[in-house]
Amino acid sequence: MTGGSYLVTRKIRMLVETWDRTSLAEQEEIVGRTKGSGAPLGRTDEFDEPDFAARGDDGQPLIAEHAHVTLAHPSRNNGALLLRRGYNFVDGSDGLGRLDAGLFFIAYQRDPRRQFVPIQTRLARHDVMNEYLRHVSSGLFACPPGVRDGGDHRGRALFG
Repeated sequence: MTGGSYLVTRKIRMLVETWDRTSLAEQEEIVGRTKGSGAPLGRTDEFDEPDFAARGDDGQPLIAEHAHVTLAHPSRNNGALLLRRGYNFVDGSDGLGRLDAGLFFIAYQRDPRRQFVPIQTRLARHDVMNEYLRHVSSGLFACPPGVRDGGDHRGRALFG
């Protein structure tokens, strides 16, 4: 897979009714972002870098150590980076009338063993948001490098 990448996909159902009963302040603490703008707590824009050293008036960190954004951040995961994107989904309701909705998460990386797996393991052990989530499905796909000039073909590096 030299020169290629891997795609991880996850369908994550959100227990919307339970999440919606949680106060806005607690939701923002759990995620580590302002709900209205998506900005890291203490910042103004969604794409601002989180400031994990920032403190509130009470002397406590603005972004908690257990916040999702803290646990998943590259600075807390040996620099592991993912090219990631989440897409919201709504699939109607389940048989009990609860909303079947959540996030379809995709992430490209060079080596899931050094990137996705360590991050996901940390999230599985420490992320308070897990109380509101159910992982429905996961997939791992190998994406071979692209085709080069000169008679190359897709998958050549894998198949010789």
